[in-house]
Amino acid sequence: MVIAEVSVIPMGTNTASASQYVARAVRVLRQQKIVKYQLTAMGTQLEGKLDEVFEAAKKMHESVFGEDVNRVITNITIDDRRDKELTMEYKVQSVMSKI
Repeated sequence: MVIAEVSVIPMGTNTASASQYVARAVRVLRQQKIVKYQLTAMGTQLEGKLDEVFEAAKKMHESVFGEDVNRVITNITIDDRRDKELTMEYKVQSVMSKI
C-alpha cells in the first residue's frame, strides 16, 4: 500500500483558476472504487497498491486535456513504506498525537 499526492496543472488556459480542471480529475477518481482518495487544497492524496495509484494518476492526468488544454504538468509524490501498513488517516493521527 502506498500513499501518493498528485497535483495536475493545466497550462495555457485563459483563466488563473484551476478548479474546473481539478474537477475533471476528481470525477475520474469518483468513477473508480479501487484507490482511496482525499482532495486537499493543494493536491489530491491517493491510497492503494502502487500499480493502481499509478493508473489513477495517469487517468487524472489524461482527463485534464481537452479542446482548451494542450499541455498538462502532473506532479506525483509517493510514500512507499514496506515495514508496516500505512493509511492516510494513520499518518495524520501520528502527527496529531505528537502535538
